[in-house]
Amino acid sequence: MNNKNISPQEAQEILRLANILYFKNGSYEKTHWMGVQTAKCPMDMWVYQELIHKSKTDLLIETGTLMGGSALFFAHMFDILGYGKVVTVDLIEQENLPKHPRIHYLAGSSTDVKILDEIRNYSDQAQSIMVILDSDHKADYKLKELNAYGEFVTPGNYMIAEDSCFDYYPAWPEYGPGPATAVRDFMQTNTQFQIDRSQEKHLITFAPMAFLKKNQ
Repeated sequence: MNNKNISPQEAQEILRLANILYFKNGSYEKTHWMGVQTAKCPMDMWVYQELIHKSKTDLLIETGTLMGGSALFFAHMFDILGYGKVVTVDLIEQENLPKHPRIHYLAGSSTDVKILDEIRNYSDQAQSIMVILDSDHKADYKLKELNAYGEFVTPGNYMIAEDSCFDYYPAWPEYGPGPATAVRDFMQTNTQFQIDRSQEKHLITFAPMAFLKKNQ
């Protein structure tokens, strides 16, 4: 948005409204990877594959499996790289989830001690770990996830709190405090992560102010 007739404030408002419009039109609900519903923003997914390649991620931890489309996407990215695993957890395991040797499904609360212990077993065998949090988006729960999963992220890699768009723009004001609020609270006491807004380069994102890069 480099137009001399548009002020920075106007450009920011246009961007805010564009993000709200994209979310409200529900396109993400009709987005699929290889025939499997993903419920993700494609611009974010493009950034994820860039980060996976750059950081040489060999373990991607995902909360919020849903139908498994994003897990399959990440598994296929690892196929291209020739290494890597996906560990994805959801409260209830859906039927007919995609099968792939690189995907490991866990059923249960993402903050349950037993689930965290299982994830820790996988993380102990990995060199570079990225975390994408896309389960319950209420602020109090998301803050618990941020505090619980931050330990798994390796220096230089990322933890992303998806759907901070709910209460950042806000794209869904009636939802109430969500991931954006949780990120703000997390960053008030956290010293290990920095917010990296450069990853919002495609302008439309479901994770504004929520790409958190762990310090080297």
